[in-house]
Amino acid sequence: VLFLAASGGMGSKKLRRVGLSQELCDRLNRHHIVTCQDFLCLSPLELMKMTGLSYQGVHELLCVVSRACAPQMQTAYEIKTQRCAAHSSAFLSTTLSALDEALHGGVACGSLTEFHLEKMGSKGNYH
Repeated sequence: VLFLAASGGMGSKKLRRVGLSQELCDRLNRHHIVTCQDFLCLSPLELMKMTGLSYQGVHELLCVVSRACAPQMQTAYEIKTQRCAAHSSAFLSTTLSALDEALHGGVACGSLTEFHLEKMGSKGNYH
C-alpha cells in the first residue's frame, strides 16, 4: 500500500483532530509528528517504533489518517451542478465587475432596467 501526502491542504490537518487517542498523539508529538503529512511521510517501520503498535495496528492507523485528510469524493456532475448554482440565473452580468458588484450580481432578470449617462462639461466626463 502506498500512501502519499501532498504539501499543504488537507495534509496540514492536525493528528489530534483525526480522532487518534491522546496517548498516541502525545507519543507522536515527542517525535515532532503533528500533522497528517508528517505521519504519512513515515514508513510503517518508523511508525511501529514510535507508536509501539504492531504492523497491523500501524496499517489500520495509516488508513484512518489517510481517510481523514483525503478530500471528499465528488463527481464531475456534482462539481458542475455546484458551479451552476453559484452563478445564479436570477442576474444578468453586465461584464463590468464593479457594476455587477454594486448591483449584487448583475441586472435582475425579469426587470426592466435603464442606464442613463449624463454628460457633464465639455471634457467628456460622464456622471
